[in-house]
Amino acid sequence: MKYIINIFILFFSINCYAQTSDKIELVHADKLSNGPEGSDYWICSGNVTFTHNNTIVNCDYSHHYMRENKMIAFDNVSINKGDSLIVKGNKLLYDGNNNTAHLSGGVLLKDKHTKLQTDEVFFNLESNIAHYPSKGIISEKDLTLSSEGGKYNTKSHMFYFNRNVKVNSKKYSVETDTLNYNSINKTSYFLGPTYIFSDNNTIYCENGWYNNITNKSQFRDNAYITNGKQLVKGDSLFYNRDKSYGKAINNISIVDTINKIIVNGNLAEYFEDENKVEVTKNALLNLIMEKDTLFITAQKFISFSGKSEYITASPEVKIYKKDFQGICDSLFYSISDSLVELFYQPVLWADDMQISSDSIQINIHNQKIESMNFYPYPIIISQADSLHYNQIKGKYMTAWFTKNKLNKLDIFGNGQSLFLIEDEKTKEKIGINKAICTDISIYLDEGKLSTISYKTIPNSTTIPYQDITESDKYLEGFNWRLTEKPKSKNDIIQQY
Repeated sequence: MKYIINIFILFFSINCYAQTSDKIELVHADKLSNGPEGSDYWICSGNVTFTHNNTIVNCDYSHHYMRENKMIAFDNVSINKGDSLIVKGNKLLYDGNNNTAHLSGGVLLKDKHTKLQTDEVFFNLESNIAHYPSKGIISEKDLTLSSEGGKYNTKSHMFYFNRNVKVNSKKYSVETDTLNYNSINKTSYFLGPTYIFSDNNTIYCENGWYNNITNKSQFRDNAYITNGKQLVKGDSLFYNRDKSYGKAINNISIVDTINKIIVNGNLAEYFEDENKVEVTKNALLNLIMEKDTLFITAQKFISFSGKSEYITASPEVKIYKKDFQGICDSLFYSISDSLVELFYQPVLWADDMQISSDSIQINIHNQKIESMNFYPYPIIISQADSLHYNQIKGKYMTAWFTKNKLNKLDIFGNGQSLFLIEDEKTKEKIGINKAICTDISIYLDEGKLSTISYKTIPNSTTIPYQDITESDKYLEGFNWRLTEKPKSKNDIIQQY
């Protein structure tokens, strides 16, 4: 008897519905009966199967509305579309005329690439778009994505997540409101404010992508990466998690809020395993002082963090601060010791003075310049007039600052001075005084030379002005380099 019923159902379906592919075709049911009087549907129960436009539906029982070309399926519902897509649930509303399916109750969508679990899915079988309005969870090998709503294109294998989107993997986690995910190439696309957390750093962006296979990524629109101590910003950030390598392009800022340091540029490379960042292309180092900023430029800055923190700069280093400027070929800034060192023909200009030596140390304390050490063979030069220069030199020299203002210079060992002597009233040139003294101290008032103190009685000689020869005008090592002095912050910003 059961066999006869099945034959009848199959014959009925073929004759009544199979004349056009737009009609739902009932393939099998253990039992077929009329619905309640006036209900206009058939009740199909027991291993029910029906097809529609290459879609196969199975369930425990269903209501088949022949005139409306609709089905309502109940219990153990599954939709098979093509050879890879399966959607399961407890209840299905299937509209053959509009090619839509509404599944609810423990919905599971699964294909070759991914698996989606949610409470409810609206599936357009013509556009291949599955929309879920409530919380959905996607799970793959080492990746879980969840959101409060979204949709899935089963043909392009693209997910569109929105509202409270979260991604969790072994290496990182993501929090955002809008994210697209390609389940074939395993790439996440960020389309709104997004935070990416890992053990080593946090990344923020408002536009970008991350490939879970290659672990390569790009971040844009207010993007930054921070390890808690430093923050790197740029128009575009590229990051390779496998190689622990990052790159920032254009309008870069590396901000160290603890040590009051900012590095700007147009190209930065981040070597995470080495705790190293290299900045080039219009590179600018900003050391934030108490009431001012010390600006430094060079072709390349390299920042190291770890047990000791320091920054190197080279070549063509230029320094600008309102009250002093400088140049050298190489610079070392020990962040841990608050010490800046200048090498290879360094020169500083403070007010009217030019100071040079083989190397220079700048000691900083609490965002203020405390002192400078010049060694060996420092020489101080200031212009007396268009033809003459006042000069002081020695073996070592220390410059002392109060509130970032130079107020005293101490010269130690082999001290020598050369000054142009003028009549105080008439300003008539009297001659040149040369003095030799082991140690010399110079006091300044508002940047101007106020007092010179010789620690012992100097060996002093005055050459009358009419007897001065060209060689008498200079101490050994004299080199006036005023044309190299930076004039402003913009003057030191270089194009490389």
